[in-house]
Amino acid sequence: MAAVILLPVVILSGAGLAILMRAESDAAQATVRESARAIALGVDRELAAAEAALRVLATSRYLAAGDMAGFYEQSTSARTSEKAWIVLSDADGNQVVNTSVAFGAPLARRGRPELVAEVIATQRPHVSNLYPGALAQKTIVAVDVPVPYAGGKRYVLTQAFFPEYFTGSFLDRKLPGNWVVGIFDGTGRTIARSRRPEDFVGQLGAPELVAAARAEREGSLRHLTRDGLDVRDFYTRSARSDWFAVVGVPVDDLEAPARHAVLVAGLGMLAAMALAVVVAILLGRRLAHSIAATEKAAAALGEGGEPEVRATSVAEIDRLQATLAEAGAVLRRERHARTVAEGERARLLEGEKAARHLAEAQNEAKDEFLAMLGHELRNPLSAISGAVEVLQSGDRPETLAFAREVIARQSGHLARIVDDLLDMSRVMTGKIRLDMQRIDLADAVRRCVGTLSAAGRTARHAVSVQAQTAWVDADGTRLDQVISNLLVNALKYTPDEGRIEIEVLTGGGEAVLTVRDTGVGIPAGLLPRIFDVFVQGAASLDRGQGGLGIGLALVQRLVTMHGGSVAAASDGDGHGSVFTVRLPLMPPPAKPEPAAVLEPSGIRPRILVVDDHEDARNTLRMMLELLGHPVIEAADGTEALRVAREHNPAVAIVDIGLPGIDGYEVARRMRAEPATRDMVLVALTGYGQEEDRRRALDAGFDDHLVKPADPRRILAAIARARRT
Repeated sequence: MAAVILLPVVILSGAGLAILMRAESDAAQATVRESARAIALGVDRELAAAEAALRVLATSRYLAAGDMAGFYEQSTSARTSEKAWIVLSDADGNQVVNTSVAFGAPLARRGRPELVAEVIATQRPHVSNLYPGALAQKTIVAVDVPVPYAGGKRYVLTQAFFPEYFTGSFLDRKLPGNWVVGIFDGTGRTIARSRRPEDFVGQLGAPELVAAARAEREGSLRHLTRDGLDVRDFYTRSARSDWFAVVGVPVDDLEAPARHAVLVAGLGMLAAMALAVVVAILLGRRLAHSIAATEKAAAALGEGGEPEVRATSVAEIDRLQATLAEAGAVLRRERHARTVAEGERARLLEGEKAARHLAEAQNEAKDEFLAMLGHELRNPLSAISGAVEVLQSGDRPETLAFAREVIARQSGHLARIVDDLLDMSRVMTGKIRLDMQRIDLADAVRRCVGTLSAAGRTARHAVSVQAQTAWVDADGTRLDQVISNLLVNALKYTPDEGRIEIEVLTGGGEAVLTVRDTGVGIPAGLLPRIFDVFVQGAASLDRGQGGLGIGLALVQRLVTMHGGSVAAASDGDGHGSVFTVRLPLMPPPAKPEPAAVLEPSGIRPRILVVDDHEDARNTLRMMLELLGHPVIEAADGTEALRVAREHNPAVAIVDIGLPGIDGYEVARRMRAEPATRDMVLVALTGYGQEEDRRRALDAGFDDHLVKPADPRRILAAIARARRT
């Protein structure tokens, strides 16, 4: 038995060791390959940051106005690194502004002026290879971005770097010291190198390596380095340029982990097999006697008798014999229970069929919802993507304005989809909180109709409003949500030139809102389920009506939370529909509170922006600066506290998820210090639950906004806080 067992074990062990060696070798190579990708990604990140900064500068109001001194100052602060500088060149390659020298100093014609003509001709960003700088007197690399017409002239914005700047792309990764890391430009010249950079930067790389990197985006190659090392190079091309990153590892170091793992595993398997042989021989003798005794007990059980239990020298066999005796008793009881079980099985079968039908229906609803969600998300994303392409390649003002409007409109649409999903989740889980106030239902209806009319949503329908004063206790925001959802539903399912009638009446102690349309109506089979989640009328494959099927479900739950009811009625397809909302009628308020008036002010307070996400922080800073606010920045909580003490800003806009100390702790410490106690604090974060808002206010924030926030909402929050 031991021989039969060990033979396949030996064969499989050998195969396993071979697989293990291959796996260890592949794993080691995968680690190096991932390092090369990470270095290339780090280079791309630096190039992308430089391009983004230049694109923002290209829209500078100083440049448009021809204020080169102001543009020089703005360019100096917009550099992505202290080791980089920004150059503005005209169409002839002459330098107009260079932040590496004082403003007004004489400027030479930039190196490689033909790149300027190429960028202006293609109107596309360009990442250069190594070339001699006009003022730097050494080789540099540059990112060039075309500038739209500014003051009737064409320019090119350039952010230039010395090659050693990119050394940080791999030094920060703490790679083994015997690895050789290099970054090469499109011609194969060395931009940065981890070993002896002074001897290699600017020189051509190994010809076979350069040829392989040009032929394939990613791969590996074994060869001798110029240092005389036998290495395997793993290279990957940059996604944003013709550059490529290379990580070379000595072949011996690359294969050593695999050999060590195979040696250890092999010795372990040999020891285990030897021990297995010894144990098998000893246990085999004991098992042979014990199995013979158990065989007799099993034979008795098979004949329907009582098994005879005899003690053996093996505890497991003794327990088996005892189990055989118990099995005899169990079999007798089972015969009696079998009849009962047959009846129970029939009942369970019917239940299983019903559960299967329910699961199939739920799965179909899930698939339909996912299809709807995919459609509703892809449409605005497609429009936004097209608008971005227009912004990148267009240069006519009306085209750019149209693209910006598309992005703003479709971003708002995406935000509304997310808000509806979150509201539905909060309502269904009971986590929504109502801020009840005495509200005139008629005023709320007229306000919602006015909003839809201003947005052009009612232009193709005849909308009439007959509303008498009806006071109710309601959350104003949620009441507007109920009315807007009913109106949008009527507009969506009513053809052009159709009529929509809205009435507000009182009677029987109730305020009654009725929305009546001449649209497609509701089929009789759908009417009982019209307020269920994800239920909509029949839609064609093009899904021109849009929507996720949660609007009416949200209406029903919100109305119920207000102590009211909602009902739907329709005479069928093509006969329109009627939705009726009933809410408890309340007496009018004794003294309506006067609306707060925000006095206009020309003061532009200094604002501190705190966010660890560099792009988000820079974008918000630039937006506020364009609105005339002086802005200072901080990338983490500790830096925010230091900057607030030194510069004493009037307002701080703080992200919650910060490294070190989070935004809540920043707010608490600012409120505790006399110098920052009276500062206006606004939380701007991706955490948008009611609990998140409560935590922000408890920590000392004056207001809580959810990303992405409209600039007007940010300024309104600042104004509200300063007014209080």
